[in-house]
Formats: sequence, C-alpha cells, structure tokens
Amino acid sequence: MPASILARLAAIFLCAVFAVLCLAKARLIGDGLEYLAMVQGFVAHGSPELRRTDVDAFAAMPPPALARALLKPAMLDGAIERLERGAIVELGFARARDGSVHAIHFWMYSLLAAPFYALVVLLGQNPFMALVALNLAILAASAWRVRAWLPAAGLPELALVAIMGPLYYTVWSGPEVMAGCCVLLASLAALRRDLALTVALAGLGASQNPSIAGLIPAAAAYAALYRWFPAAALFPPEGGPRPWLRDGALVAAGIAAALLPYLHNMALFGMPSLISHYYTDLGLVTPERMFSFLFDLNQGLFTGFPALPACAAIILAALEPGRRRAWLVHLGIALLLTLGMALPTLAATNWNSGAIIVSRYAYWTSMPMLAVCLVGLVQLGPRTRNIALCAALLLQALFTWQAYRSRAPSFISHGRLAAWVLDHAPRWYNPDPEIFLKRERRREDLVTPDQVVVHRGPRGATKLMRYWSNSADSGGLCGPGTHLAAAHVKTLASGWRYYNAPLRCDPGPAPAVRIAIGPGMPPILGSGWSRIEGAMVWTEGEHSRLRLALPPGRRAAYLGLDGAYFDGVRASTVTVNGVELGKKLLGQAPLALPAQVRGARVLDVTIEHALPARPADAADPRALGFSLRGVAIEFELETEAK
Repeated sequence: MPASILARLAAIFLCAVFAVLCLAKARLIGDGLEYLAMVQGFVAHGSPELRRTDVDAFAAMPPPALARALLKPAMLDGAIERLERGAIVELGFARARDGSVHAIHFWMYSLLAAPFYALVVLLGQNPFMALVALNLAILAASAWRVRAWLPAAGLPELALVAIMGPLYYTVWSGPEVMAGCCVLLASLAALRRDLALTVALAGLGASQNPSIAGLIPAAAAYAALYRWFPAAALFPPEGGPRPWLRDGALVAAGIAAALLPYLHNMALFGMPSLISHYYTDLGLVTPERMFSFLFDLNQGLFTGFPALPACAAIILAALEPGRRRAWLVHLGIALLLTLGMALPTLAATNWNSGAIIVSRYAYWTSMPMLAVCLVGLVQLGPRTRNIALCAALLLQALFTWQAYRSRAPSFISHGRLAAWVLDHAPRWYNPDPEIFLKRERRREDLVTPDQVVVHRGPRGATKLMRYWSNSADSGGLCGPGTHLAAAHVKTLASGWRYYNAPLRCDPGPAPAVRIAIGPGMPPILGSGWSRIEGAMVWTEGEHSRLRLALPPGRRAAYLGLDGAYFDGVRASTVTVNGVELGKKLLGQAPLALPAQVRGARVLDVTIEHALPARPADAADPRALGFSLRGVAIEFELETEAK
C-alpha cells in the first residue's frame, strides 16, 4: 500500500480517536451552562430564554447522562428563584426588563448547536456532547477550507492547525473553537483578497467574542494595501471581479452579526453588554497584563505556542528575498491584529479562568499569525517545510508536557518551567496577579486587595504577593514588631507588589505613614472635598486638595491614594508641590514622587477632574470624581536616600 494512503488512514484514525475522546470528556466547563440552556430553549420553544420547563427537561434526562455532564438542574432552579427575588446576575443568567430570564452571553453558538443537541437528547446521552460535536464539526469544516484554499497544504499543515488551540479547546463547552476557526479563516480570506468573506467570518466570530470585530475595519485596510502596494500581496488577483451582490450580502451579514449581540442586550436589559458592565475593569488593562498575555511562563501566547515563532523563524530564513519582504509585511500586520484583538480582553475579571496550555483569548487572537505562517509554509520546498513542521510539533509537545506537572487542571497549577523559575530565580517571573493567585492556591479565587500569596520552594518562601496598601500582612512570614523586606521588590501598575527572595523580616514597622479616612484622622483634607461618609470621602468639583505633613528626617518616595472612581470618571491629574505628575489612575499602584519633592516636609497634593460626574439622583447636586478611603506615604529606604 502506498505510503501516502497509509498516512491518510493513520490521520483518519487519529482524528476519530480524538473526536471520541473529546465526546467522552464533554462536561460542564466555563460558561457551558449558559450555552446548554440556550440550546435547550431553541430546541424546546425556539427561544434562548431560560424557562422552568427547560429545567424540568434537564431533570428528566437519564441520571448517567447528567452525571457524566456534571449537570445539576437544581442549580438552575435556584438561580431562577434568586433572580425573581431581585438578584442581578446568577450563574451567568439575568432577568430581562420583561421579567424573562436570559443568559448574559449571546446565543449564536447555541443556535448552531441545536441540531446536535436534538440528536444527543434523542439518544439519551450526555447533553454537553452537543457542544463538543459542534466544535468538531466547525474544526472539520475549517480543515476542509484550509485544504481548499491552500492546495499545497497537506496533513502536516493541518496537524499544525490542530495543535494551535483545537487540541486543547475542542472539549470546551463554549465558543473558543468557533472563534479560533472564524479568525483563522477570516485571516486566510484576507490574504487571498476575499475581503467580503473576511468581514462575514469576522462578524460571525464577533457575535461571541466582540473584539474579533476588529477584523472588519482591518478588511478595509487590506483593500487599501492591495490597491496602493500590489507587490505586498501574497496571492495573485483572481481572473475577474467577484459578484457585487455576493460581496454586498457577505459584508452586510458580517456587520449585522457583529452588531446583533448589542441590539439583543439593549432590547432585553437596556444596556449594550451585561458582561462589559459587570465583568470587566479597565483598570486591569496594564502593560504587565499584556506582557503576561504574550510571554507568561505558564500560559503566554508565544511561550504556550512555541510552534508559532519556530515556524516563523524558519520561514523567514528560507523564503526568497522578494517573497520574504512581502511575507514580513503580512506577519507584522498579523501581529498588530493579534494585539488589537487582545487589548479589550485584558479587561476581563476572569481572564485566567479555564486556561488550557494558553489563555483561551491567546488561542483565537493568535490565528492571524498562524494564517500567515501557513501561507509561508506552502511556499517552501518539501524538505524545509518538513523541518519547520517537525520542529513546531516537537516544541509544542514539549511545552504541553511541561505545562502538566500534576493532575490538577493546568490553569490552577504552575508548569514545570514557571515552578523552577519561582523556586530559583523568582525576580524574573512576576506574572499577572490572577495567574499567580490561582496557580498558587490551586483553585478558583477572587483577586481582592486583602489577599496575600506566598510561593514556597524546596528551601522555603521565595516570593510573596500582596496589594501595596496591605503592607502590614506578611503572610505569616514575619512576627510582631517586624516588617517584611526583600532583596527585590516589583510593583505592578495594578497596585500589586511582588517581594522576591531573599526575604527577610526587619525590626520595626514598615517605612510608611498610612492615614485611613474616618473619625480621628489628622486634618489632611483641604478644599474640594465632600462630607466624610463612614470610611470614605468624595472629591467634589474640579479641584481637591490634600496637605500631608511628613515626619522629620524622612524622604517620601511614593504616594498612594486608595479608593475608587465614580461612574464615568476614569483618571485624575495629580500635582504635588507644584510639580504635575500627569494623568494617573488612582486606587491602583502608588505614584512615584519626583526627586524635587521627596525632601519636602509637607506634600501639597492637588487632584483634578476636568469633568466630574453628577449622581443620577436629582436631589444630590454634587460633582463627584474619586472616593478616597485612605492615604499612604512610603519613605525612601536609607540605602535609597544616600
């Protein structure tokens, strides 16, 4: 039997085994309960609404099917009851203005899964198999399209597509595979100059992951590139113009699909997105979180997908100079698209939840770069292609192995590489706080300012993480009358601070002054403040002033203002002793003071809000900006002052 036929048979066998394993492992993961409830609604009554009859339908399923799915219908009953009593969001469901109960995620993915669900229920099987079956169908259709659009692509190229996300996320009961395949095919369509199809696929993906909509204006940018710089195209133009009716329909469908979730939410809840309102925080969008997204040792895009930079490096070295320049242009565009789609995801408050090898956002945002690599690979000779693909598969297998060092899911345990660095060189790994907290605690947990997390290696504690204003808590490392100090301290823009080994306990209190707002506080409030309300006070008007006296002989290094902004106010302009520090996000990391004010005996601080907001209550005439809960002044250490 020819080797090519044997290879195809082996590939079919492996795909069948993969599909069976995924279907066997189907269960409640992530937001799967929402998507499953919407599928049930579509099949039962043609609507994504959650009704008590849907809960009854789940309860009537065979007990073995419910057990395999980890599905407890009583959870949904309880959620509906709590929503009826006035809860805002329960288990991912909310009450609409008309009293009906709906999922906070959009229903497009569930609608596509409805035929699979009807079959699974008819057979009395695990209901989550329907969502996994949809993932498998989307993956198969995408592989067929890749093969059709890139005829030179063979099984190795399709294997590369499979290991770049689907291998890990096909078992997920959510739209990650749908998003990844939409972005991959939209990017390939853009490279092939089929920009109308790019818009349609981007809109479909954006119906579940909104930042994918960024590919829609990107299609216009590609059109400009091909018009003004035709030499940059990786594919020749087609023989004739495409039918304008077909292109117009695809563009309209893509834009409509991208807008539909917002219109749906406005109609039901009176706001464009419940998720962005309740489950995002712009304060989380920091340079450190973007760095973690790309390079985190546990789940970063480039560390978790080493196949991607490996292929890119080999393609770059092997392509002919003329093709290399055009390919580099598109790789640069793909990187920009990846960063553009990633940026909004950084605001998610459950950013790390459920990550498998890489962040789920890293999976689908990386697809533009994979598309460019696939196009580059098919332009190489067979020997070079095989070398690139073998290197990619080997590196990906190696990282997958190192990510699992225990039976715990990978997103709540450190991989081998990260654990080694934390044990032996902790100052070189300062991950996003959510990653560090969950992987150290080995469970889902909320990142709150009172959390103190310690990493202990074979020789004891090597790293401690705490919020900057929580300096009194040493996580049990230091006794009374001492404070924690470290050879290396890293303060993140989010306000979290890492203390890296060697750790020590110095005598006396921490070198700082902390003032809590409330009764008995010193007279630090100048003009521009409202009345004190319990343990906080609002800035009122455009300018608010603080006057902070320092102990003799101490030089101030950092100024921390603990609190939160009023709705619509995002930042403040801060001036200290006449020196403007610029626009700052208060309530996060302490502000580094410039050298010219560090020796002052008094800090005169002005907080400016050009457009303070007014409460919705018409009886309250105040113009509010920032609610101050406390002030902290951290002093220079003696070694810093010299």
